[in-house]
Amino acid sequence: MHRRIAAFAIAAALAGCAAEPPAPELVIGLRNPTVAFGGTSRFSAERFAGAWETVACLGSCVKSERYVQATEGVYLRRTGDVETPFLISAPGVLREMGGDDRLVVMWVDEGFRTAAIGDADGRWAAILNRNRKPARDRIKAATEILDFNGWDVSKLRVVK
Repeated sequence: MHRRIAAFAIAAALAGCAAEPPAPELVIGLRNPTVAFGGTSRFSAERFAGAWETVACLGSCVKSERYVQATEGVYLRRTGDVETPFLISAPGVLREMGGDDRLVVMWVDEGFRTAAIGDADGRWAAILNRNRKPARDRIKAATEILDFNGWDVSKLRVVK
C-alpha cells in the first residue's frame, strides 16, 4: 500500500513538473544581454564633443555623427539632418531627453581619437574615429572592448 502511495506521489510530482511552461529562451542578437556594461570613467564631455566617423559597426549605423555640448550636461547628437538631445547621466552614459534611447561610450583612447559606443538595448554599436584612417592598435582595442561588453564582434563590419 505504501509503495502505491509513494509511486503515485512521484508520478504526480513528475506530471506537475511537465505542466510548467518552459523557461523563456534567451535570444542573443548583437549583444549578450546577460553581460553587464557601462560607460568609461575616462569620458569627458568637452573632449568627446566634435565630429566622429564610423569606421566599423554592428546593426544599423550612420557614416558620421557629431556631438555638440549644448549646455552643462546636455549633448546634441547630430546624424545627417537629425539632431537628438541627450543628458549625460553618468560618465559615458547619455540618455535621450524625452525618449528611451541610451548611448553608452564604453571606451575612448587617451587622445580621444577612437571610441567604442553602443546603445543600451543592444541594437547597434560602433567604433568611431576622428577621421577615416584609424590606427590599427586603437581599432583592435575598441574591438576587444566591444567583445568584453558582450557584443558579437564576429558581425562587426567596416564602414566606408
